[in-house]
Amino acid sequence: MKQLTLTIVLATILTTALNAQVKYHASYTSVSIAGTSTLHDWDMTSQKANCDIALNFDGVNITSLSSLVFTADAESLKSHHSGMDKNAYKALNSDKYPEISFASSYANIRPNGTNSYLISAKGKLTIAGVSKDIWIAGVTTVNPSDMSVQTTGSAKIKMSEFNVEPPSFMFGAMKTGDEIIVKFNLTLKK
Repeated sequence: MKQLTLTIVLATILTTALNAQVKYHASYTSVSIAGTSTLHDWDMTSQKANCDIALNFDGVNITSLSSLVFTADAESLKSHHSGMDKNAYKALNSDKYPEISFASSYANIRPNGTNSYLISAKGKLTIAGVSKDIWIAGVTTVNPSDMSVQTTGSAKIKMSEFNVEPPSFMFGAMKTGDEIIVKFNLTLKK
């Protein structure tokens, strides 16, 4: 009986050790938003965002995502034109809603080669105080030497779904398109 109990205890310890949750924080972030307008394509970029992710490993491989929380100050997004930035912040109502966020606790994870994974995460994206469920897709690579994580990906959204009126410039002569592409590049460390 003692041997059976010892075997169960050892099996539980081994399973727990092999199915470890690892928490990560972003050491580098780059987020860009790209869109169109009646005059030319445009983009805005921020390198001031926060991201925390908890991934589960079976010893070596990622098996699941426990949580993902991403936040960025809306006014950290910058273009090459201060006038465009000002109109974008007004459209985002950044005085009242200064933060853009995404939170997820569910993801589909598939191997994509050695130490690489295709990840699709479903979560709530909040822009200008409006939250919607969206999917983001990306590629995550684990560096086996220090277990750091590199993630790149994107999502397409429509500003109107978040009650954001696409900005216009020059008294309405130039209007931005409703659809935008959000791209991200993150380096995360334990």
